[in-house]
Amino acid sequence: MVRAVCLLVALVAWPVAAAAQPASSAEGSQRDAPPATRQEILQRQREAKRAELAPYAVSDAEARVGRLETFRLPRRIFAKGFGGFRPVVGGMPSGSGFVFGGGYIAGFNHELVQFTANARYSTRGFRSFDTGIIFPAPASRLPVQAHVKAEVRDLTSLRFFGLGPQSSASGRSTYGLEDQSLEAGVTATATRFVELGAVARWMNAEVGPGTAGASLEERFDPLLTPGFGTTTDFLVYGGHLTLHLRDAHVIPSAGVSLRVEASRYDDRDSGLYDFTRLVGDVQTQIPLGYRNRILALRVRSSNSVGENGGAVPFYLMETIGGANSIRGFREYRFRGGRNLVVNAEYRWEVWTYVDFALFYDAGKVFSDAGDLDFQDMQSGYGFGIRGHAPGGMVLRFDFARSNEGFKLHIGGGAVVLTKETGGRRQEAGEAGRPRRQPFTCRMGTS
Repeated sequence: MVRAVCLLVALVAWPVAAAAQPASSAEGSQRDAPPATRQEILQRQREAKRAELAPYAVSDAEARVGRLETFRLPRRIFAKGFGGFRPVVGGMPSGSGFVFGGGYIAGFNHELVQFTANARYSTRGFRSFDTGIIFPAPASRLPVQAHVKAEVRDLTSLRFFGLGPQSSASGRSTYGLEDQSLEAGVTATATRFVELGAVARWMNAEVGPGTAGASLEERFDPLLTPGFGTTTDFLVYGGHLTLHLRDAHVIPSAGVSLRVEASRYDDRDSGLYDFTRLVGDVQTQIPLGYRNRILALRVRSSNSVGENGGAVPFYLMETIGGANSIRGFREYRFRGGRNLVVNAEYRWEVWTYVDFALFYDAGKVFSDAGDLDFQDMQSGYGFGIRGHAPGGMVLRFDFARSNEGFKLHIGGGAVVLTKETGGRRQEAGEAGRPRRQPFTCRMGTS
C-alpha cells in the first residue's frame, strides 16, 4: 500500500518539475540575452551607474571658500565687530576724503535695542562723533522702528563755487561748518509696499571761513551769501512716504521705488532762515536678462522755498556734482534753492563679485519753479567698476568726464540692511545736510 502511494505522488510531481525547469532556464537566458530595445539599454546603463556611485568629496579649496563665504568677513568686521568694537570707514559728507575711525555697537542681532557710538576723522581734517539708539533693533523685523541720535561735526573746508547755474570752477573756495544735532524719528511699514516716517531734529550750525585754500569771503561777498558768518538754531520737522513697487524675488530687484519728503526748517533765533523743502525721488531697476544685466534709472528733484521773507542758507541748499549726482563734476560744484538730477546706469556682471557699468548723469540748479524742465542741464558720462565681497562690502570706481575735465571717484563701504532677511539698504545722507556715504575720495583733472 505504501509503495503504491509513493508511486502515485511521483507520477503527479514529475510533470510539475519538468515544467518549472524550462521556465527557470528561460528566465536566466532572458537576463543574459542582449537587450532588444533602447529602453532596456538605458535601464541597464542607469543600473550600472547607480552601482558605481560614491559620495561627493569636497576638496580642501572648496571647503576654504565655503568657510570664507559663511564667515562673511566684511560684515563681521565692519558691521558686527568683535565684542561690539569695530573699525569705521566713511560716514562723512561727500568730498571729505578717506574717512576712518572706530565705533561700538550693541544689539546687532536680535536684541530689543541697538546702541551705536562712532568717532571719525578724515584725511581733509574733518571730525565727527555720533551716538544713537534704534528700537526695536533692525533685525527684529517688526513693522515699526524708532530712533534717537546725537551728532557733533567739525567740517573745516567744505567746497563752495558760488550760487546758481552760472558759477565758475575758477571761483573755488572753502568754508567751515560746525554743527550739533539731536534727532528723534519713527518709521512704520504700513503694508508690504508702503513705508511712512516722521522726524524731528534740533540743529545748531556755525558757519565761518574755511581752512584750506581760498576762503569763501575772499572770493565772494558774504552779504550775498545767506548764512555765512552766522550761528543759527534750527528746529526741523517733517516726514516721508515711500512706495516700494518692486519684486523682491528677482535679484537684483525689479520695479519702481517712489519717495516723497517734506521738511520744515524754523530759525529759532531771528526767523531770517525759515524755509520749507519738498523732495521727490523716483528710482527704477529693469533687469535685462543674462548674468544680472540691469538698467537703473533715477530722477530726483528738490524744492526749497523761504517763508515770510526768509532765505535758504547756502550751506543747506541742494547741490549737484560729485559721486552722488553728476560724477563728471567736483562735489558741490553747483548750488541753489532748487535742483533736478537724472541718472542712468547700465550694469552687468563680468565675474563673480565684479560688475562693470556705463553711466550718464545730468542735472541743474535753478531758482524759479518755472525752470523745472530738462533744458540747459549740465551732464557727464563715464565707466564704472563695482566690487562686491561676501557679506556686503562694496567698492566702487567711477571714471567720469564732463566739460570741466576728467574725474575719478572711489567709494565704498559695508552695506547695512534694515532687515536681516535682506531688506532695503539704509540710505546715506538726509535732505538739508551735506550728503553722507560710506567713503569716497576723488581724483581728476580740470
